[in-house]
Amino acid sequence: MPFTAIVVDDEPLARDELKFLLSAHPACRVVGEAENAAAALDLAQKLSPDVAFMDIEMRGLSGLEAARRMLSLPRPPLVVFATAYNEYAVRAFELGAVDYILKPFEEKRLAKTIERINAMKENVDDWASALGKVALLLEEKKPRVQKLPVEKNGQIRLLDFNEVVYGRAWAGGARIYTDGDAYEYTGTMAELEERLGKESFLRVHKSYVVNLNRVEGIIPWFKGTYWLVMNDTQHTQIPVSKNQVKDLKAILGLS
Repeated sequence: MPFTAIVVDDEPLARDELKFLLSAHPACRVVGEAENAAAALDLAQKLSPDVAFMDIEMRGLSGLEAARRMLSLPRPPLVVFATAYNEYAVRAFELGAVDYILKPFEEKRLAKTIERINAMKENVDDWASALGKVALLLEEKKPRVQKLPVEKNGQIRLLDFNEVVYGRAWAGGARIYTDGDAYEYTGTMAELEERLGKESFLRVHKSYVVNLNRVEGIIPWFKGTYWLVMNDTQHTQIPVSKNQVKDLKAILGLS
């Protein structure tokens, strides 16, 4: 039984050429085409194809981003990327799980891709393994810098994370406190929490994110709540929401 495929490219001639070349292979049956990544997502959801032949560089949403989003579908397709850029295509995708074909398309190279996909389709475990590798390959790997951009008096400063004692909700954004100084952070508290990560920082209250390495003491309060004492120059006391007490105690090793 042939595997089903969709062809995605914002150039009509490229789509027509690839469909023509694929039509020569009984192992592949093209069931749809799309002129952009957004339409491809709708098509993949509607038709559940086995494979998506997709251009990387398209206007609007890129093929890479579309492939990432397809992974969340109940039955995600394998992705074969089509690209005119040899260097990064070869390095990024010749890893066994997801294939690539270069523009202009070559019949021999496409035949190898078809053979490869068909062999995987014959083995359920190989197919599942390939999808897992696709997910790993497409996982976004952005460099994570341990710096927080803040503002004061019209100037931007990049604070090291370990300089931050705590952040507090302030005027629709957040105010960041260090030893003896305060800065404005233009993002929301949720964005601040995400930016700082969860290794050393904790959202202990809807209005506060604290650096756990800068906690010097805990004051038990009524009804099972607590206040944190920070080791800044003011020995600032910060409330802990009742629903965060359990997590805080577990992190700090309190019984």
